[in-house]
Amino acid sequence: MKVLPAQTVRSARPGAMRTAARLLALCMDGEVRTTGVGLLLMLSGSLLGLLQPWPLKYIMNVVATKSAPPGFLVATQNFIAHWLPIGNNKLGLIALLCLALLLLSVGSAAITVISTWLLISSGLRMVFKLRCRVFEHMQRLPLSFHDSTTVGDSLYRITWDTYSVQALFNAGLVPGISSMVTLVGIAVVMVGQDWEIAVVALIIGCVLLVLVRGLEKPTTELSTRVHEYESRVSTRVEQTLGGIRAVQAFGREALESTRFAKQANESLKANLRLTLLQTASQSGVAVLFACGTAAIIWMTARRVLAGQLSPGDIVLMVGYTALLFKPLETLSYTASSIQGSVAGAHRVFEILDKKPLISDSPHAKAIKTPVLGKIEFEHVTFGYQPDQKVLRSIDLTIPAGTSVAVVGPSGAGKTTLAALILRFYDPVHGRILLDGCDLRDITLASLRRQIAIVPQEPVLFDVSIHENIAYSRPEATLEDVHAAARAAGAWDFIQALPAGFDTVIGERGVMLSGGQRQRLSLARAFLKDARIVVLDEPTTGLDAQTEADVLSALRRLMAGRTTIIIAHHLHTVRYVDQIIVLQGGALIETGTHDQLLQQDGLYRHLYNLQFHPEMQAAEVP
Repeated sequence: MKVLPAQTVRSARPGAMRTAARLLALCMDGEVRTTGVGLLLMLSGSLLGLLQPWPLKYIMNVVATKSAPPGFLVATQNFIAHWLPIGNNKLGLIALLCLALLLLSVGSAAITVISTWLLISSGLRMVFKLRCRVFEHMQRLPLSFHDSTTVGDSLYRITWDTYSVQALFNAGLVPGISSMVTLVGIAVVMVGQDWEIAVVALIIGCVLLVLVRGLEKPTTELSTRVHEYESRVSTRVEQTLGGIRAVQAFGREALESTRFAKQANESLKANLRLTLLQTASQSGVAVLFACGTAAIIWMTARRVLAGQLSPGDIVLMVGYTALLFKPLETLSYTASSIQGSVAGAHRVFEILDKKPLISDSPHAKAIKTPVLGKIEFEHVTFGYQPDQKVLRSIDLTIPAGTSVAVVGPSGAGKTTLAALILRFYDPVHGRILLDGCDLRDITLASLRRQIAIVPQEPVLFDVSIHENIAYSRPEATLEDVHAAARAAGAWDFIQALPAGFDTVIGERGVMLSGGQRQRLSLARAFLKDARIVVLDEPTTGLDAQTEADVLSALRRLMAGRTTIIIAHHLHTVRYVDQIIVLQGGALIETGTHDQLLQQDGLYRHLYNLQFHPEMQAAEVP
């Protein structure tokens, strides 16, 4: 597959508004009612805010002129005077106007608090939904994706890039709607007062929108780079702390600190460039606003001196000018927030748009009853890359209830063969049958319920021993879990722990020895009670006594089940029903242990290398 350069990939991405709309539509389900109420309250608060300059205008007119106040103010003052001691003079009228100004401010603030809480809670729930969606989807992506993607990058996308939806909603959509409504209201009022002044204000607003539009592309590109560099920092931390034993054992703390500082410095420089662009744009907006305010004050003052407007109109027009520029400024910040958030949204959709390579076909059927366990490979060919074949035309039959060992040099395709049985991948050519049925005609969930796997490196979680064993069958009873632990030879060491089955074993089972971890992995397989068992070199790294104990448990697990053993140490496979030998992805030998030793082939050579090196001088065939 041809890989596009980074700049080409970025230019091929959809626009910011299209991406933002898609993300919000994805996460809005269930939030429409709360969002609607929040927006309605927010708009009500904005409309109350539009009334605030009017009390100031009338106060200025009462103080600076001798003209009579409007009739509705006099009537309101007379009515209020029956309930409050404000009097019927000018001071009483000023007190009434101050009270109105206070009530408008308090009402607007109260509505803002409620609407903000409703809208932010909606935004956070959107983050929750998006995180769950990305995490669930990422689990279903093929192993090839996880093999080529660092854990740190995936972690960053789930934990941080998903916040893009809240930024788009709470710092983009919501203030954008509020600002647009406020702008329309202010424009109507200003045009009613003096259309020429309103035109000047709107021209300045148009210049601002042109400026914001011009900054969209560089801001989005810089924001994308910031997200990428932050992801690399997360990856470096995950890799270093994940291998902290090796770091400390080899004394490479200084080297890792240097590597981390290099990654963090790249992130710092990208953030500084983004901050410089954003600060410069905000400063330009501030200068533009200052010019607009000065022009409107000058025009209004001329009209007051000419007797065309009252002194209070200066306060009113300047107040509305400030109110006009505030939503315009908000829109400029909103555009910047949207552009920054879209970078994270792009990274989220990079995951969500990836399709699982392995999925249920439309005609796939679920396995309703336990299988017999007969497995057949018919001319199976597979490669991770089109031009690199890992398995070549494999023909193999594993009768139900029998055991087969897969041996061969490193890179021969042993683990790949087992992965195909689990349908982690599908063959490029040929097919694999289970009890005569093509694996692609069986649903993934029901297929994998029939298979238990004991990996070379036990996969354990930072939860209790009970939860780790029950991972293969969560609905299992306590008695079932205990029985599985006994069958795996894990009962004694579990009982010796202070909390027994409730002991939390740390990340990857770090509090246990290698043998104890492997026994828990075996107990998990016993509990699943599947008809097919895959053992991936389960005794690697164990001492002689522990290995003997694990082998004893393995033989109990294998009894009556179809078993595939991937083996490097040949003493673990001497008593299996069939041994197949792979080399270069091809099946070159098959037979029992004794039969293969009688042949002068690869198996005999590997056996002599392990057990009689003095007898083996020839190179591997």
